[in-house]
Amino acid sequence: MTDDFDFDFAFDDVRPRTWADAFPWLSGAAGVTGATWRDRPIDDTDFASRQSYLAQISELAMERLTQWPIGQIFPGLSPNLDLLATDLPARAINALGRFECRTSGELMALTLDEVLGWRQVGVGTVDAILQRLADASTSAATPPVSQHEYEPPPGTSFSFDTVRMPDWLSALVDDLNTVAGWYGTVGLPGRPLLGMPTPAGTPPEVIKARQRIEALCPADILGEGELELDVAGLFDDALGLLDARAVHVLAHRLFADDPATLDQLGQVHDVTRERIRQIEGKARGAMLSFISEAGPLSAVADSARELIGTIRPLEDLLELIPALGRTVERVGQPAWRVLDRLDDAYEIVDGWCVVPTMTEAELITQKLLEESANQYGVVRLDELSLIQSSHPDRLASLTGAWLTHCGYIVDGDFALTRTSSVGDYAAAILSIEGSPLSVQEIVDRFVHDRSAGSTRNAMGIDDRFERVDRDRWALKEWGLDAYSGIRSVIREQVARAGGKARLDDLVEYITARFSVTSSSVVAYAAAAPFMTKDGVVQLAGDVTAHTAPERTRRLFRRKDAWAYRVRITTDHLRGSGSVAPRAVATILGLPAGQSVQLPSPLGPQTVSWTGIQPSFGTIRRFLMEEDIPVGTEAFLVIHDDRTFTFEQARELIQNPLADALSLIGAASVFEREPARRTLASAIGLPEDSPVSSLIAGYRSRGDDDVADLILAAREYLETGHNPEARTHTADVDDILDLL
Repeated sequence: MTDDFDFDFAFDDVRPRTWADAFPWLSGAAGVTGATWRDRPIDDTDFASRQSYLAQISELAMERLTQWPIGQIFPGLSPNLDLLATDLPARAINALGRFECRTSGELMALTLDEVLGWRQVGVGTVDAILQRLADASTSAATPPVSQHEYEPPPGTSFSFDTVRMPDWLSALVDDLNTVAGWYGTVGLPGRPLLGMPTPAGTPPEVIKARQRIEALCPADILGEGELELDVAGLFDDALGLLDARAVHVLAHRLFADDPATLDQLGQVHDVTRERIRQIEGKARGAMLSFISEAGPLSAVADSARELIGTIRPLEDLLELIPALGRTVERVGQPAWRVLDRLDDAYEIVDGWCVVPTMTEAELITQKLLEESANQYGVVRLDELSLIQSSHPDRLASLTGAWLTHCGYIVDGDFALTRTSSVGDYAAAILSIEGSPLSVQEIVDRFVHDRSAGSTRNAMGIDDRFERVDRDRWALKEWGLDAYSGIRSVIREQVARAGGKARLDDLVEYITARFSVTSSSVVAYAAAAPFMTKDGVVQLAGDVTAHTAPERTRRLFRRKDAWAYRVRITTDHLRGSGSVAPRAVATILGLPAGQSVQLPSPLGPQTVSWTGIQPSFGTIRRFLMEEDIPVGTEAFLVIHDDRTFTFEQARELIQNPLADALSLIGAASVFEREPARRTLASAIGLPEDSPVSSLIAGYRSRGDDDVADLILAAREYLETGHNPEARTHTADVDDILDLL
């Protein structure tokens, strides 16, 4: 084995003749009918076609191979290529130098997803780099990894010289004739043989014949060898078409729980680490082609994608396709692991199957929770349609498990989306409970350790709470106060009764314990926050989600448009669509199950509602046009004339008022009155709203970042003076005890 990269590949030095030779994953990534030019000779390709093919290779890689290392995407790439000396654009050369990838060898171990995530590097820059690498990969020597061409296993067939039918087929024909003969005898020639109840009076022998037909299963038809050829067996057969060295590399690199290094495998096979990288890339591309070509493996891959939907527990998928849980003997891994590592259309992580990526699934979850949560960030688990499962009775518990996996706090039948501060957490607990609690009772419900004293202090300075007894707290919106206990008692009894209580029972309970008249109880039970209907009392508030644009987080009104703020992710750069709030569907009048095309300067922009949430189609062309990097804040703007534009947000400058305006996509104004009017109109408040209403308005819709900035600029907005630092010396609890 040599230690440098000047190889002599000897007998397996096969230079690529066609595009598929250089990029063995092409057929798998493009599909059966895509990239029809892949079998054309590289040397006979004219300049214009070559540039087109290189662009398509880059685009396919960003769409389907983001989890692949660069070295596997370009198996023929020499590690000695000096990237800074190539004809790349200046911005690409600067980026490569900044991230210390001056040669192709320093780039090979990075996944495409990592490169797309480079800070201040736009998708256009990455595209230029990929095309240059693809161009350089079309002449280097790469090792063969396949022993034979892959052909999907043929279906069961009978030779022309078969003299008699198999026993099972002969018996089936006899039973079909028996059932058909009876139906014809009684005058039912058009009645289906199966799928309908047996007519009254059917003879026992006909009933038994039909039962035998319905009981027929694959084990009665297929031979022992055919039954063993499930998806795990098919993967074993496909791997058997690769040479032993390629299988060993895949088993210890791609499919392994703890992958071996290139150097370790190079020592095992007595070749260089670079040779191992090429073998892995070509073998992975070959296996991707196997599951993309028409046949059983492709059908299983398609079925898995369809069943996963957006989010499905792995154990549920294995119930539906049990063979995915069986071991692929040649690599010692379950079939689902092999399929997941080959197919970038979905991910299987920590027992969850998600489409297309865990990042996108978590974003969908976040958007749905924002839409469904009440003003305190509380969502009922049984109101969320997130998880695909064949067990409807387990959906709530599965939803809770998924949300816990995503980092949310689950309290019984509820999910909490705002727990970053003690006040938010306490408000959510009270909203769930529906009646006043002591500070200790609230703290006992916290997942994180918090002291009763700090919690009491936080609630004491928060306008959302009021103390209704010495140590019992309520949400201010409930309308309770310290000197009147009737509402509190009604609320407690309604909560204990499961949300609804009979008025007669309330009157009897309260008048027996307090000096109040029955008419007072009836009056309180009929007034906010309660309602009485047909003698039953319940809370009158509507806790279902509000999808009005004015109440939607990150969505802001302009004079003639709505602007939705997003943070650009690698999923945007790779061309994926992105989740939209339901308010976008409200703005466009878009019904569920439909899509709309909005004109834009770079062509029609799709907005769809064909899944759990509405979604924007790909905005990759806008990111390419302006070379937008990951992490950039931007606005997707829907104008009143139903046109669409893309805008990059201004950078924050550490000025609270200017930064608040930047976050809502408004022009930068430093005069306090115009700024206050702009902030108010952006969320549908009257232009003369006081600053306190602005803060409450932004906080109630979940835009805490904007609310905090307005709070920091409050004194300037109200008086024109810059705020001065103040020191609080009195403990809030001490003050409250004096009241």
